[in-house]
Amino acid sequence: MRFSDMSLDRRTTSALEEMGYVDATEVQEKTVPLILQGESVVVRSQTGTGKTAAFGVGLIEIITKDRSRKGLVLAPTRELAVQIANELRSIAKNHRMGIYAIYGGAGMGSQIAHLRRGFDIVVATPGRLLDHVHQGTIHLSSVNCVVLDEADRMLDMGFKPDIDRILRAVNPQRQMMMFSATLEPEIRRLIENYMTCPETIEIGPKGKVASIGEEFISLSRAEKLDRLKHILVSEPVSRSIVFVASKRGVEAICRQLNQHGIEAKYLHGGKSQTQRERTVREFQEGRFRILIATDVAARGLHVEDVSHVINYDQADSHEMHTHRIGRTGRMGKAGRAITFVETDPLPKMPRGRRGQYHGYGDRNGHGGSYGSQGGSSYGNYGNQGHRSSGPRHPRGNQNRPRNHRARRW
Repeated sequence: MRFSDMSLDRRTTSALEEMGYVDATEVQEKTVPLILQGESVVVRSQTGTGKTAAFGVGLIEIITKDRSRKGLVLAPTRELAVQIANELRSIAKNHRMGIYAIYGGAGMGSQIAHLRRGFDIVVATPGRLLDHVHQGTIHLSSVNCVVLDEADRMLDMGFKPDIDRILRAVNPQRQMMMFSATLEPEIRRLIENYMTCPETIEIGPKGKVASIGEEFISLSRAEKLDRLKHILVSEPVSRSIVFVASKRGVEAICRQLNQHGIEAKYLHGGKSQTQRERTVREFQEGRFRILIATDVAARGLHVEDVSHVINYDQADSHEMHTHRIGRTGRMGKAGRAITFVETDPLPKMPRGRRGQYHGYGDRNGHGGSYGSQGGSSYGNYGNQGHRSSGPRHPRGNQNRPRNHRARRW
């Protein structure tokens, strides 16, 4: 079905055409008409199926026809909140609508200023939304259209109490839309508590999408960096996301790729919000083609034409693995997922011990060990030995004897 066949406002279809949205995806074709009829919906679908446009078109059309309606979209991360708000603004570009994103990690002042002007749609992370509720800068009783995007992820992140408080405060005569990759028991309890006879739509299989070709490569830790370089150089990669377990590892691998003439940038939770937004925007615009990231990029990062997802480090769970590889093969396009499986996995450290912990060295001598027995596992990164020759005291230097001299390092 084409969007032009959905009886949408011409201003909306014109904006969609400019965005390249002509034919609706399955989730859009099944969801948008129900939203326009005022139905509450629960949608289980794969990532990359066009969910944002599905509820975005529905919200904008509803509010266009009735300006007393106010929309709220809850998202688990600030990156996702920003991306949703940007896409909604693009869809609503021919309408005069106030669409704002509010999230933690940014100043309250500018967000308060936007809200005071009045809003049509607010896209928010739960914690920051409640901060505004407590300050009286937003009144949830005026909200009568609610979207929970990535609902399963929000529950995984511990937002259930916040979601309960928010949903109890919004207008009881509300229309709700819930989008989730799974319909686990906790999600179903949320549906039972806050939704009345919603229409349920399930799209596609529960696992990875069929358009993703997946490969597992067994190799030692020492071989991983060389194999990564070989893939990035020898295969036709339009855009690639490389997932690494730690922030320190992300930075070190990015640095080593750059040193070998392979341009890459990195993304993890330790970067400032401004830096993260700039990196995502540049990746979306194609200014660089290789992104090294932690799981902060596994959900909510909407980038078209990601040809490869490479799991340099394996995910902690099958669910997170599914979300990682869901960054490719989006909107029905083919994608490739490659997972490195170590033949010499890292041993688990005893709790509280700081002894040797061997990391990701490579055959060229890049590597070492974590902790006080050596440097970082990612090349020359971190301490090169014990910080001092004397005993460690819980309060640092203040409890050491006066004649103790620390060794220079």
